[in-house]
Amino acid sequence: MTGTQDAAGREGLKRAARFLGIVAIFTVVGPLTIAVIVSLLIVALGAPLLQLLLAIADLDALRTVASFAAWLLAAVAILASFLPSVAAGIIFAWTAVYADINAIWMAWLAAGIAAAGFIVFGMFIHPSESSALILPSVQSPAQALSLFSMLGVLAFLAASFCWWLARPLHRVKHTP
Repeated sequence: MTGTQDAAGREGLKRAARFLGIVAIFTVVGPLTIAVIVSLLIVALGAPLLQLLLAIADLDALRTVASFAAWLLAAVAILASFLPSVAAGIIFAWTAVYADINAIWMAWLAAGIAAAGFIVFGMFIHPSESSALILPSVQSPAQALSLFSMLGVLAFLAASFCWWLARPLHRVKHTP
């Protein structure tokens, strides 16, 4: 191999490694961010109601059930957001590494595309009850639109955080 071919091969490997690093960040951090946001919303909105119920009914067993339900909800949020996070990571990594479009709006667009794809799959694919695939059950365009607006806000926040964490990987300048 000549020196030019060797340098081009190394540059290709560096790009592939950066691509995989960005996808890994979106794959790990995206679902965790979604789980934290959902858990914070449930705690913020549900804690006063739970305290009122505990004060009125004086059920200490309900405290344990509520704690378990919160952990279960966080685990389901992680599982449900895993595939859209991987898809958003692949879309953003490809545009950031190979097309040199690494702006935050591209991360938001990638997350929006992943959320829309998740909803579209839910419209057409209905997994069996024994399937591990978690998709929303969407029956109408109005329901799809409201689901997209809710998931869009969550995806916007998660994509912003993932973009910020992946900055060292997608801000590298290329030398032709």
